[in-house]
Amino acid sequence: MAEKSDELTVKDSRIEELKLLMESFNLATTKLEDSYSVIQEEARKLREEVEEKNRRLSALSNLLEGVLMNSGSAIIAIGKNGSILTLNKEAEKMSSAFGQEKFLAMLAGFIEPGLYEHEPERGVYLKISLGKLSAEGISGTVYVIDDISDLKALEKEKHRDEKLMLMGEMAANIAHEIRNPLGSIELFASLLGRDLEDSPDKKRLTHSIIKGVRTINSIISNILLFTKEIQLEIKEHFLSDIIDDVILYLQHIMRDKEVRFINSIGENQKIQCDAELFKQVVMNIIHNSVDAVKSGGEIRIEAGADKNESWFTITDNGSGIEPSMTGKLFMPFQTTKAKGTGLGLAIVYKIVKAHGGNIEADSDGKTYTTFRVAVPV
Repeated sequence: MAEKSDELTVKDSRIEELKLLMESFNLATTKLEDSYSVIQEEARKLREEVEEKNRRLSALSNLLEGVLMNSGSAIIAIGKNGSILTLNKEAEKMSSAFGQEKFLAMLAGFIEPGLYEHEPERGVYLKISLGKLSAEGISGTVYVIDDISDLKALEKEKHRDEKLMLMGEMAANIAHEIRNPLGSIELFASLLGRDLEDSPDKKRLTHSIIKGVRTINSIISNILLFTKEIQLEIKEHFLSDIIDDVILYLQHIMRDKEVRFINSIGENQKIQCDAELFKQVVMNIIHNSVDAVKSGGEIRIEAGADKNESWFTITDNGSGIEPSMTGKLFMPFQTTKAKGTGLGLAIVYKIVKAHGGNIEADSDGKTYTTFRVAVPV
């Protein structure tokens, strides 16, 4: 009986230990479940935080891409090996316009960070901002490029207008000072001619004096026309009527040189202008074209209009304009003609500007010259 009692005691003791172990296990399990719940909650918060940051990052990335792609500037990133990392729409357009190989070669010429102005082609000006790129193992160069050709053209035009104004004031003063004694010279030469009726050879000299005086007087009249304020009587005219009147006046010099004139202007093409002044514009340009072409040369006139302006172009297949003269073309007293005064195109420029218009010249310096005249509609 005693042995049986001892066995029960041991069994009870083991049961008690097992209970304690189970309680400890349950407690540990409860703690583990609590810890797991905490971990799950932290993981949920972390997941939500990551998702929120991803959303913000995606939104920021979209914003940056939108800014990049819709920027008015051409933006292009180029790696160290010369490959394109990224570029926006403006850069794609610019690259296509120049040709990608030529475009990249041009950019490769700029190495140090900074701001540059560059003229890759005549009349085309670029502002190039250069910065270094280094991010996540990627290195290279970022270029921000703006086409400032229009701004440069406006700057040149402003400078030319200011120079013309100063030269005009000076020329007007000189012209008035010269014209006064010219009248006296012509009068005295005429009187002297009367006294020399019996000496034809000497009288011929007085005619030469009077002819020279009148030539000088004509030059002075052109100078005063260039310097004085232009009064406009703007009306709507058929451009063909203006051209026909000019060609009628110049037909003898065109016929003598066998110049072929091609008029591609429609009969209904209209222009808002002072007709008499615009005849001077057309006459000066065509006269220059006749001088520029060889015998049997060709002069072509074309015209068009849009909602902003009416325009016409006069193109000849003559010797062209030297690049050194292009920038001086509309300045007074600039001429390559042996007998020219250099006032014709300066007066043309002033008349066109008085109409609120614009005149441009394009030439390769060898085979052609084109003048384009445009005025507001």
